Amino acid sequence: MSLSTGATARTASPKERSLWMLDRLVPGAGANNVPAALRIGGRLDRPALRTALTAVVRRHDALRTVFHAADDTLTASVLAPGEADLDVQEIAPSADGPQAALTSFAAPPFALDGRPLIRAGVLADGDDDVLCFVVHHLVFDTVSAGVFTRSLARAYARVLRGEQPYPPDEGTGPVPVLDEPAPRSRSTDFWRDHLAGFDPGALETDCGTGHNPDRPTLAGGRLDHTLSPGATAAVRKLAKELRAPEAVVLLAAYYLLLAAHGAGPDLVVGTPVNVRGDGAADAIGYHVNTLPLRTAVDPGEPFRALVTRTRNVFFGALSHADAPVDGLLGEVARPGASWRGSLFRHVFNYVPAPGDAGLTFGDAPARTEPAETGYCKFDLELNVLATPDTLSLRAVHGTEALAEADARALVRRYDALLSGLGEAADRTVAEIEVGTDADRAALRTGYEETVRAGGAAGFVAAPDGREALPGVRGELCLVATSRPAADDGYDGEHPLHGPYRRTGELARRGHDGTLEVLGRADRRVTVHGVPVQLDRLEALLASEDGVRAAAAVLRKGDDTGTGGLVAFLAAPDDPQLLDRLRKRVGAELPAAAEPGAFVVLDALPTAADGRPDLAELERRAAADGATGAGASDDSDGQLLADLIELWQDILERDDVGPQANFFELGGHSLLAAKVAQRSGKLAGVRVRLADVFANPTPVTLAEHLRAARA
Repeated sequence: MSLSTGATARTASPKERSLWMLDRLVPGAGANNVPAALRIGGRLDRPALRTALTAVVRRHDALRTVFHAADDTLTASVLAPGEADLDVQEIAPSADGPQAALTSFAAPPFALDGRPLIRAGVLADGDDDVLCFVVHHLVFDTVSAGVFTRSLARAYARVLRGEQPYPPDEGTGPVPVLDEPAPRSRSTDFWRDHLAGFDPGALETDCGTGHNPDRPTLAGGRLDHTLSPGATAAVRKLAKELRAPEAVVLLAAYYLLLAAHGAGPDLVVGTPVNVRGDGAADAIGYHVNTLPLRTAVDPGEPFRALVTRTRNVFFGALSHADAPVDGLLGEVARPGASWRGSLFRHVFNYVPAPGDAGLTFGDAPARTEPAETGYCKFDLELNVLATPDTLSLRAVHGTEALAEADARALVRRYDALLSGLGEAADRTVAEIEVGTDADRAALRTGYEETVRAGGAAGFVAAPDGREALPGVRGELCLVATSRPAADDGYDGEHPLHGPYRRTGELARRGHDGTLEVLGRADRRVTVHGVPVQLDRLEALLASEDGVRAAAAVLRKGDDTGTGGLVAFLAAPDDPQLLDRLRKRVGAELPAAAEPGAFVVLDALPTAADGRPDLAELERRAAADGATGAGASDDSDGQLLADLIELWQDILERDDVGPQANFFELGGHSLLAAKVAQRSGKLAGVRVRLADVFANPTPVTLAEHLRAARA
């Protein structure tokens, strides 16, 4: 992948294309921007800074590497040293403080149109200047930030002294882009085996918003938290006792935290690893591979065993870090029409504290200043900053996956979990407490207030029978208020609340102790990797004028990609009614909740209790393919036929029909980009990558394209 100045364009690598896919999924968002900032104790000399910055950019080919995006092709080339001179912008202050001002500067995306992928600015904040630079991840990473900062500081000091930015003994020629060697075949085989059979549904937790928007914003929030002295001491005690790096102990505890919130037991967490080889420590560029570390959390094993397995996985992965998993996406990606990661949604990153001690710009001291884009690519990124005395967390969460209260609770529970692990290495995972004192108080207060108010006493049970933590979904259980009632068919006995009966309803306690009922547990299904509450869909359908009754079932998919939801309606056979329903569902529910077919009946079959006979409806859906009204009424038959042919061509298979789900047939984000580009040409409209995720079948994409042309 090495380039020299003036080199002809090269095709982007798979891991570069993966970053580009994210840019295409959320245009207008700087989710791939890498910001870094330094607080300078004094004022920077702007002309000297501009001269030093220009010299550093001219020095490093990586900082002059530009990308051109055209259709479904991404190419890279290097600008000549004189073609990439940069100015230093003045960052506008914000009434919300310096962090908000830096975020406003860091957030705007870069266009992949051949222009440089770096900008720099200075924010005047009181007596200090805050220097901020923002670089696209395609040519930069966090290791690069340290190299760039040190190089810029040295060049700036020399310019202030009236000298050239670089001393003569360092040479005058540009530093070429680091050439990453091709992945070894044994490393590729390792990852193929490591991820075989993984189901991304195991990444779903029972906390958070439960939302999976069709067109994400990738909006993110950040929480900073210094681990308690007890937690830090416990981690370092366990690291010594179990002969594992403290990063491994922290990662094992992260797996346990996720499992305690409903994920797993088969879990994958992404961990970024620097892949610069010997002699290349100061190379600037995108030289990080995020390794998908897979392990199982067994409730019956001691935490010691989880640490041992995590250590083995960790070191095994490090020895095969040369193979970016992006190149295997088509082989290891699992079905699911979701923009969220098909391999991992949670990231763990252990980094030593920034090495800026003693850094100066001229005579002015400099120290690291937090800078964020306001975006997050994952549900939760847990960054651990380690110093000899402390462990600090910087948790970045996707707000579409986790509300701030849920993210804050996870961070605090992680601290509490670590604090208790110091003497718990031999306790089983199931026996280890994860909740905080605040959690226990919220559960107790919510229960007691319900009883005092005269309501039905109840609690929310996790799958293992224990009381679910606040914010975590589980099954609502009603508690007996008297012993005779307790003897009348109750399902179990809670150690604090007494006998209880399961209701089959999903619920959760809020962080303030309030109880929220979410719907029937047996009406929650997963469609294309996305959780869907069927009773919510049914309620929406039944609320439409003309619909007497509605029921929805999940038709199991087969190898033709025709799985999905089927809606049965007791309603008149009116195409306009069905069109209204499709539009309402599309506007009010995620794409995964949109029925692939509507079947109109005079009346729904009923079971003995008078409710819709779901077993019979499932049988009908499976027997006849449920190609009822609305399943394929495309008024532009040629467009639908062209899209079916497009599916066949890109997926390289012939068994594609109008309802074939692109992602169930093996499609993934890189192939979806081709669908977006080619379907747009077919229809003469612009099609975004997010449109393909939201409309993953030929018939639904045809409807979208017709609407876009109207």
